[in-house]
Amino acid sequence: MRQKVLSCIAAVTILIGSAFAVQAEENKNTDNRWGFDLGIGGTVSTSEYRGVERLGTALPLLGYEGDRLYLRGLSGGVHVFKNENHEFNVQLSYLPQNFFASWSDSSAMKKLDDRYASAMVGINYRLHTDLGMLAATLSTDALGVNNGVMAVASYSYPVRFANMSLIPTLGVQWTDENYNDYYYGVSKGEAQASGLSHYSPQAALAPYGELTLRVGLSESWSAFVSGKALFLGEEVSNSPMVEHSSKHSLSGGFLYAF
Repeated sequence: MRQKVLSCIAAVTILIGSAFAVQAEENKNTDNRWGFDLGIGGTVSTSEYRGVERLGTALPLLGYEGDRLYLRGLSGGVHVFKNENHEFNVQLSYLPQNFFASWSDSSAMKKLDDRYASAMVGINYRLHTDLGMLAATLSTDALGVNNGVMAVASYSYPVRFANMSLIPTLGVQWTDENYNDYYYGVSKGEAQASGLSHYSPQAALAPYGELTLRVGLSESWSAFVSGKALFLGEEVSNSPMVEHSSKHSLSGGFLYAF
């Protein structure tokens, strides 16, 4: 149960990254803002793993945007360079990807080894223009859990109304063979114990789409709802551990800007 709660916490804090980003842009234009956002949110998410049910939880939320430091969901870092259009950051992120054999209803999956979450360290670049925002992150496992490398690139175009912002995002996530083998591979020993086929995936691309709606309720309060769909690459979806070729998450909550 504790692992399931941690997984859901990760899902909701990742999904509100866009909501934090929009709030931060608006806070810059308000002299009395400190750059903090505090609130509460909830999420429901699906799992790609065979025999694992949907997860859901509620939790507190925290974001911060400063001249040198930032916290956006589960990612935080240092602005090495920042102006009106460009950001170059060194970033540390919590990686919520995990699998616990006891979660699955499949007797074969229950005989596999657990896969654990980790932390990723890397570099992040953001380009802010009138035509939207481009973002790219390259990171590697900081704790030696999966020894993998991940690259993510995305494009967002916030549409602002009187008291509402709609942020559609399109992106792609690339993971190398070490990452995929740890989270989706089946070793020869596991195959013998479980009856699943031995599987060693290569690197894979996973496109995704995200849509975030943020509504200003007052000068300080706002509400948000955010949905994301990630479509797994064939190297991942062909794994005998995987039942669904896509992952879906829906989150919502309230934020107070200080």
